[in-house]
Amino acid sequence: MLVSQVYKFINALTDIEHNLGPHDQELLHAFKEKYPLSNSETEANLTENADLALNGEELQWIQEVFAKRWTHIADTSEDYTFDPRGNNIPWITFARELGKVCKKPYLMVLMPKLESIDPEKFLRLEDDQDPRSIYLSNDDKTWHRVKGLLERLQQPSAVFSTFDVKKILPRALTLKEMFRIRSKKGDELAKEIDNETYANLWDYIMRRFAPTWQQKGKCPEHLLPDLLEVVECYFNAKAMNQNLKVFHQKLKNFTKDLEACPLEDINHFYGIEIFGREHNHYLVNILLDCFNETPDLEEKLADVARWICRFDPTLVSKCENLLPVYKILKVGEYFDLTHLRQLINKLDSNAAEIKPKIHDFLEKIPATGEISKEIITEIKKLYAFRWQIIKDSPHDYLRKQNEENRSWIRLAQYLAGAGYIEANYYKLLIPTLTEDSDPISKEILTNFPLSRFILSEDEKELIYLPNCVSQHQANGTFYHFSGERFRKLTAKEIERLPFAELQFYEYYAQVVAIEEECLPIKKSTVMALKELVNGTLNPYALRLGHSITSEQERIAEEAYFKFFGFLNNLPEDELARLYAHTVIWRGQKRSVQEILAEVQLNETPEEDKNSTIQTISLSEDQMRSGEKLEEKNSTTHQKENTSAEPIVAKEVPLKERECIAFAGQFFAKLVADYAPEEKFNQAIEENALAALDDMRLCSAQLVFRNWDFVDDKEATRRALTILVSLITHNFSCIWGTGSSLQFWDQKKNIITATGKELFKALEYALDNGDFSKIRFTYTYTMRNIVKRALEQNDFIRKYIRYKDTLDWLESIKDESMFEPRNQVCFEPELLLSVLTSLTERCNAKTSMLIENFLDELIKTRIQPENQYQQWVRINVEFNKLLNNKALPPKARHLILQELRKRKISDHDNDLNEKVVHFITRRLARVSISSTNQYGMFNTTPGKFGAQYNETKKRLEQYISSLELSSKKEITISELISQFKIGIKGIVNSHNIAMTQYLESLTQSIPLQHVGDDIVQMEPISLKA
Repeated sequence: MLVSQVYKFINALTDIEHNLGPHDQELLHAFKEKYPLSNSETEANLTENADLALNGEELQWIQEVFAKRWTHIADTSEDYTFDPRGNNIPWITFARELGKVCKKPYLMVLMPKLESIDPEKFLRLEDDQDPRSIYLSNDDKTWHRVKGLLERLQQPSAVFSTFDVKKILPRALTLKEMFRIRSKKGDELAKEIDNETYANLWDYIMRRFAPTWQQKGKCPEHLLPDLLEVVECYFNAKAMNQNLKVFHQKLKNFTKDLEACPLEDINHFYGIEIFGREHNHYLVNILLDCFNETPDLEEKLADVARWICRFDPTLVSKCENLLPVYKILKVGEYFDLTHLRQLINKLDSNAAEIKPKIHDFLEKIPATGEISKEIITEIKKLYAFRWQIIKDSPHDYLRKQNEENRSWIRLAQYLAGAGYIEANYYKLLIPTLTEDSDPISKEILTNFPLSRFILSEDEKELIYLPNCVSQHQANGTFYHFSGERFRKLTAKEIERLPFAELQFYEYYAQVVAIEEECLPIKKSTVMALKELVNGTLNPYALRLGHSITSEQERIAEEAYFKFFGFLNNLPEDELARLYAHTVIWRGQKRSVQEILAEVQLNETPEEDKNSTIQTISLSEDQMRSGEKLEEKNSTTHQKENTSAEPIVAKEVPLKERECIAFAGQFFAKLVADYAPEEKFNQAIEENALAALDDMRLCSAQLVFRNWDFVDDKEATRRALTILVSLITHNFSCIWGTGSSLQFWDQKKNIITATGKELFKALEYALDNGDFSKIRFTYTYTMRNIVKRALEQNDFIRKYIRYKDTLDWLESIKDESMFEPRNQVCFEPELLLSVLTSLTERCNAKTSMLIENFLDELIKTRIQPENQYQQWVRINVEFNKLLNNKALPPKARHLILQELRKRKISDHDNDLNEKVVHFITRRLARVSISSTNQYGMFNTTPGKFGAQYNETKKRLEQYISSLELSSKKEITISELISQFKIGIKGIVNSHNIAMTQYLESLTQSIPLQHVGDDIVQMEPISLKA
């Protein structure tokens, strides 16, 4: 860009200087100081200077001036996206020329923080684009196409909404976005749609879509008190002749709360029609008028206050400017006896008991006078009487807020708004309530609609269900905060859930109910249950009306006495876990506590015939409290029970008891949930009535408590490490006994029969990318494959299995394979982060080996295979690097040392940032390696480093301008595409080599191994 172009820009501004505002005049003055125009002293040099090109520093200064102007004109009448005419013409013309020089869209010169991509269709900014063709989001960076919004609105069943790049679901347009759409000016924005002309997009939205917004969703009532505060703030500021800074802050806070509401509710709110003296207005237009303080705003906000009061008569402002509004409506201090009688006459009296009460009450109220305390007392009695009739019925206020309940709620609101009862008028509707505010938000309960509450079992509290949802989302418990603690909802409260807003019951049923997991129990406890099943599950007894023999009954009761003896010796916490544990079988979900409490035992074992108690059952009270069957720590108890006999409890009526066989089936399902491989006795296993195959097929795949120290993340790491080891370990096998293992494009590996069994156990999770049950899969392989193989003492172990295989299996069993000091498998993000930095510390040959591996890492990450398959391949390639003969031992030691001492952090998890950093360095190297060099050792002294740094710097500048590394939603393929664009025009002489390198990264990896491995490998001990 030439200085003459700057002079031309300065002259253009000077011509309209009389129209410029103070800030534009300051910027013009700054330009004139830096680039002085012709005068008596400089005229001789002006022509010569005009032909000079601007340097990088000058270009940066000009861009900073553009940035300063944008901060001052954004969302004003001179906003480029509102009106590109008038004073904006010289700036836009100059920005187009500057954008060509800086290789960026001119709109990014005008608005420097602008993103380069549209989040809806991923389109880029264009050089011939009218600034009015876009509108900005709340972050002032993200832009959306006006045409894109129009096209979407013209689709069938279109919803007035937009999309964010980080979200899948659409969201409502914000007030700020709509303000920016409405503010666009120009006759050329007129559009003809369906033979009808619209002045602009906003005119189209208001005439075609605004009338439909109230058809869906509902008003976010909890925001109305905040909206009233916004109105109050405006009138108070006007009355005291203050600026509206506080008003705009209140408005900003209100819009944030509004944006948190569901899409349909927001649009419903926008579409509320506010009636005025001469014209009606949509609420959205009045809110948008608040942004630029239109002259008629005071009248419109008074209309909003009137609408709020009509909607909810408790929302009465104390602002003096609004008193005339309330006087007309007879609310607040203007609520009188005449209006009270009218409202009582309107009370719905569908219940026969209520009608005479209302009639008697009306006769007691005088026609004139004041509303006395006696009248209010009678009203409270009337409400209390009605509540006892409608509680937990279809007419409950918490189940229905319209129809017959509407009139009762309205009267309560008028009384609260006038101050005759407490502000929390819910206490009038439900007299047993004691709380006035929500314990979490501290807001008055009436700020929230009744449909979002359920009544507590003691009827003293309203449980705000959004708090329960938030608590579950944050901490995993669907609990209510009460009495300074969170507590579980009672059975009665759960029964009331379906009658609240549907969304809350659906959340409970679809998320909470199915996610409630029991605390795991020990393997010994499960094995005790297995023995109980062996003695009690008679498959034939499952048939209706079948009677078992007395001998079978005796065996079953002996099994229960033995099991009760086992329970006596269980630690308290294990016993509590067992009691609380649930089992789901054939659509029924039951706890162990419930099953044991209902077991029917008709006879006692032979040795207990002299006992005075003929039945045995666990006490319900014991079950609920989680007490042990023997209170060993109680001295009194020990004196009273000197024998080791189990404690027995009161007899349960026969009709309430469970059949022993059915109970045994539930316990068999619990055993199958933990250990589906466990076999019961032959009589049970061979009888189809026991349905053991079905139980094992639908096993919950729970993990014994003994494995609590291994969480999902650790189990995933260990399982993947075993897979990598199976693919890379050089197993020794007798000829003809090994099996071939093929993974992806890797060379086939010969593994043992046990290795094949291990791979089969993990193969499903790997191929399907489903590691949701990996803890069970991992512990299963440890118990039933690794441990079993090591415990073999037969011919196979003695003569066929090599010591190397035994050592390998032993390293899995004793977990030494997974210890940090022996770790050879790592997260790809950590590998990329650590190894990229190590290339700068190693010699050229080692760096090349590492970079070749990192190329494979990036290439793998681009493939369509799931993340676990990618993890395995990357670590297989990494182990090949470690075992490469060309890698010096010191380098190998350094690599493992750095990786083993580093723990992956949030910074390391940002894969895109690491990819950008590595590819930038790699491209710089590729560009230099493709250069013809001369001199000693085929290099030009100092030129290699200079060219490398220059190329690297230019690439970094280009990529940083796009801010791609910080966008996790951008794929690696898209990053590489951006690099392809970036290298064009940056280092022209090396474009081909760099492009070829980038193309190599995006090539598909074959599904089968092709050709021979050219890398020489050697088995190296990688243990510390």
